[in-house]
Amino acid sequence: MERPVAIVTGAANNIGRAIAQELSASHSVVLLDIADTTGLAAQLPHAVSVTGDVTSEEACASAVAVAGQLGALKAVVHCAGITQPTVPVSGLSRADWDKVLRVNLTGSFVLAKAAIAALVAAAPSALVLISSRAGKTGYAGFGQALSASKAHYAASKAGVNSLVKSLAIELAEHGVRVNGIAPGAIATDMIDRSRWEAIAAAVPLKRIGTPVDIAQAARFLIDPRASGYITGQILNVNGGTLME
Repeated sequence: MERPVAIVTGAANNIGRAIAQELSASHSVVLLDIADTTGLAAQLPHAVSVTGDVTSEEACASAVAVAGQLGALKAVVHCAGITQPTVPVSGLSRADWDKVLRVNLTGSFVLAKAAIAALVAAAPSALVLISSRAGKTGYAGFGQALSASKAHYAASKAGVNSLVKSLAIELAEHGVRVNGIAPGAIATDMIDRSRWEAIAAAVPLKRIGTPVDIAQAARFLIDPRASGYITGQILNVNGGTLME
């Protein structure tokens, strides 16, 4: 039987890599990243690497075209994103603001737009955008001075949350479910390893999250048997640090 196809962006490292590995058991996976993912593709049973920037319409269209050669595009999970130094807004440069919004929010829009037609054609299908707890709460940094923030990062992820809801409304009648995942503190290279223990102590479940935690949440959201009546939601995966 033909395997369903998934596109995973930001697949070279961290959460994106874990999601690609999780989905490879059941899907053919197209790995889209600005970094080279040929090594990861070689390790997975059914994977193809596409190198490109998620803010590029051409790169996203190329990933969708490659997916079409493999089969029906049943899932897109958008993990690519960046963060920048934690600084007060008064010290935040316009260049850093623009860069974070371009990658995190505009990249989500560009990828979603490129994939819509293929997802509709393969419906029922699913689009998952990785957001952040910061998109709901703002960002003061884990254990850092409240006067320092990542307002650009938080604003970009709040925009992703709104994009999820708008797309969910627009695509519902076409059989495409759209949801987001809002991770809390996850043990990746975005957080200094020396702070992991202190962060874990402040989490109700008493551990820092892992990329696998997010990968399993993504698998849940793309599985129509598990989440076929769920759309327009931002799923908190944070060990209990934000409950709503």
